[in-house]
Amino acid sequence: MNSADNLRKQIDELWLKYLPLMQSRIETIRVAAEALLQGRLTEEIRIAAKDAAHKLAGSLGTFSLESASRDVVEIERLLADDLISDYNSALLEQPLARISQAIDERG
Repeated sequence: MNSADNLRKQIDELWLKYLPLMQSRIETIRVAAEALLQGRLTEEIRIAAKDAAHKLAGSLGTFSLESASRDVVEIERLLADDLISDYNSALLEQPLARISQAIDERG
């Protein structure tokens, strides 16, 4: 096995190790999107989702999922806005769907 193959194997192992944590962070953001849709987005839910988005953006960038990372940065920006309750939940749901798809495709 050459060094490139070894590096790829190590990255794949890290991906599998951190995949459950990344999925958990996506779920936290989904909870916020659902709460927004239902008009019950609390400050606690918003902050938890914003923090999850921040952490997820870095993780996705580490695994070369730049487009998904940019989507998460946009979600984080929206969740940082105190006026998020005035937004349509689709602003979170659409990029979240793209992020989930990118993660599924990375496998």
